[in-house]
Amino acid sequence: MSFENEKHEKADPFAALDGRKASVINPHGELTVKTLKDADEALTFLENHPRAAEIAEEGNAILEDPVQLKKLIRKIDLTIAPLLAAVYFLQFLDKTTLSYTAVMGIRTDTHLVGQDYSNLSMLFYVGFLAAEFPTQYLAQHISRLGLYLGVNIMIWGLILGFHAACTTYAGLSIVRTLLGIFESCVAPILVLIIAMWYKKMEQGRRVSWFYVCNSLTQIFGGFLAYGVSFANTKFASWRIFYIAIGVMTMIIGLLVALFLPDSPVKARRFTDAEKVAVLMRVKDNQSGTQNAVIKKEQVLETFKDGRVYLVCLATILSSIPNGGLSNFSSILLTTFGYTSQQALVLNTPSGLVGAVCVLLVGYLSDKWGDRSIVMLICILPTILGAGMMIGLDPGGIPANKAGLLAASFLTGTFGAAFMLLLAWNASNIAGHSKKVTTNALTLISFCVGNILGTQTFQSYQAPGYISGKISIVATLSALCFVIVALRLYNDYLNRQNQKTLAGMSEEEKQELRGKMAFADQTDRKNPFFVYTH
Repeated sequence: MSFENEKHEKADPFAALDGRKASVINPHGELTVKTLKDADEALTFLENHPRAAEIAEEGNAILEDPVQLKKLIRKIDLTIAPLLAAVYFLQFLDKTTLSYTAVMGIRTDTHLVGQDYSNLSMLFYVGFLAAEFPTQYLAQHISRLGLYLGVNIMIWGLILGFHAACTTYAGLSIVRTLLGIFESCVAPILVLIIAMWYKKMEQGRRVSWFYVCNSLTQIFGGFLAYGVSFANTKFASWRIFYIAIGVMTMIIGLLVALFLPDSPVKARRFTDAEKVAVLMRVKDNQSGTQNAVIKKEQVLETFKDGRVYLVCLATILSSIPNGGLSNFSSILLTTFGYTSQQALVLNTPSGLVGAVCVLLVGYLSDKWGDRSIVMLICILPTILGAGMMIGLDPGGIPANKAGLLAASFLTGTFGAAFMLLLAWNASNIAGHSKKVTTNALTLISFCVGNILGTQTFQSYQAPGYISGKISIVATLSALCFVIVALRLYNDYLNRQNQKTLAGMSEEEKQELRGKMAFADQTDRKNPFFVYTH
């Protein structure tokens, strides 16, 4: 390195990341970034910092010291993971409260008949579906993810409390729809946060840390509902249940608004040197952190990307069983010959099965560097469980009570598949507007699948619900083929990127790799992007 270059590097230690100063042209004939407004917010922070040279040196010192680096990762985990877990715990608990209250008297007290209960399950997802795109683009524009998420949580906690005041189907329809609207922002924001803070091969395990709360809610909610069901008051037990959960939700929402960082750049509890270390640690993800500008070209690219449609199809296929089981699990147990109160408690072991499966799947997907194989492994037990339900409960007449209970426990494993689809989005999409759009499409697909799932359990088929059970086997079997197709497509795109890189000199690759890291370019325009399979 010449004296002039060394002098320049000390004056501007992040110049290698700044695409505005590049002379290198990317394979699509465009400069990596024209202005800081077009770039990732991380580049703006690094280039405009008044003590750039000093924090660069301090940040590198953290990364080079194993003790300090381990301390930094622990700090990230303790700052991010508990709040994300609390949010996802409440989201799943709050939307499935209807399942618990179904055997606590809500159907009788609010005069639900026929398909009313299934329709209430569906209306949550109708609100969710309608709000998904607006809420995600609003969150991107505001660019204060922690605050935006916290406010939404407090609002839906209030709406949850309003459920206790409902006396008719019409009232429940309104609050269920509003609940879906305000819960719609959660999963995409959580995926964006994970992608900002962690390396690709750390993301599966971190997603599992909050997604496991889906299963833990079955344990907590089941026991809480069981305890409340014994309440001997003039106020119906299901109304007490809604008020208790609503208050807890609003408290957690306030904590999220106050303490969840919006991004590494805006994390108040982190020093500037720690922020630099965080950003340099995830630089090789080639996916950046965030950009408040909604880029039309990235949105359009999302709708032209075949991978995105495969992810959406996979999400629909995994969500149809979820829509049915999350709302009818307690009811199904009563059809197996258990009492309503027994059903509340017996729902909890499947939550434990799901929790163990999610944590194990998240760990293995990172350890093996393979999402698709692990996804297939967690789907198969649920297919077996649903098959057992069909075989052991022909026509709604339980042939083997213990076997049917075991089958219901097996159905707790498939939820890990959607968790890995979220991890796939975190690690396989770049360009902030494309990430936001892809996550919104994924959650819209989640809604469509869940809406369809609630309708597979038809009241006229009670107590056998044969179409619901068959749909679980059919959709999850089809999902296996879509997962294989996604794996092959990801491998194909990696080979195409390798061919592009083969035509560059080592100097070009070294220079362009740094400048693409925080250029807020999409994965399809970045030859250094590596898709996980």
